[in-house]
Order: sequence, then structure tokens, then C-alpha cells
Amino acid sequence: MLNRLKLLDVSANRLRIFPSKLESMSLKVLHCEQNLFLPAKPVCSVHVPEVLSLRETAARYIFKQLADRWSCVRQQIDNYPKIKQQLKEAEPCAVCGRLFLTTWLECVKFVDLKKIFGLSNMPGVAPVKVLLCSYQCLETPGHNFFGLTAAVVLPTELAA
Repeated sequence: MLNRLKLLDVSANRLRIFPSKLESMSLKVLHCEQNLFLPAKPVCSVHVPEVLSLRETAARYIFKQLADRWSCVRQQIDNYPKIKQQLKEAEPCAVCGRLFLTTWLECVKFVDLKKIFGLSNMPGVAPVKVLLCSYQCLETPGHNFFGLTAAVVLPTELAA
């Protein structure tokens, strides 16, 4: 449905990033003025190891088994419609391509909208959401993805 959309006006909506599906759209006109887009100014951060939930760990195991044509999980999955329904929510990692359910690592890439859509009325560079499955993929060289983090306000900044 989104691939048929030709005009999109999201002006003055307080957007910080575009959704990951933006590049698959065939827009002819995009109005996105007066938004609060993230600036293309990366900062250093510290990698904090995170433990996956049991649901996520099980889902990743099932995805791996479904890729194996001889797997008993693959042969029995039709007997578990609730699990199949939950697995439909999966997204592919932009780096390794493996499927995952929980977006716990939000990232962006900065794209040139003029290049993507080939139109002169587009703004310049804009942040687009990217989904990654792990810090390992974020730390893999060869991509221009940046992790997002919530701004932390220190007590000294509150008094200022």
C-alpha cells in the first residue's frame, strides 16, 4: 500500500526520524519542513551488554530452525498458530539479515532524499530508522548506522 503513495506531507509534526520503510516508497513529493529531525552529529557512546528476553531468545532459535529444511521445528510449526502469528511481527536486521522480534537497539542512517527519490524539491539529508538485532551488528564495519540513545539529564544540568 505504501509503495503506491506519491505525495506525503508530514510538515510540522515534531518528527525526529523517518520510519524504516521510507526508502521503499515511490514518492514524487515529500513535505517535511518544520520537524525536529536528529542532526547528523554522532557522539561516542559506551556499549552496555544487554540480555535478551526469553521470548526473543526462543524466537531467534525458531527462526534459525525454520531456515533448516530438515528441522523438526520447521515440520511442526503449523501446529502452533499462535507462535506463527507472533513470528510474523519479525523484522530483518539491516546488517546481517537475520530476523528478530524486539527492537531494543534503535539506530538511524542519514540519507540524501534527493538521491533516493530523484527530485529537486526534497530536503537534503534526513534521518531514517534502521533496525539492528545486536550490538555486534552495530559494531560491524562497513555501514553508516548510528545508535540512538535517550538524552540523559544530569542533576547539575537541572540547576542551570
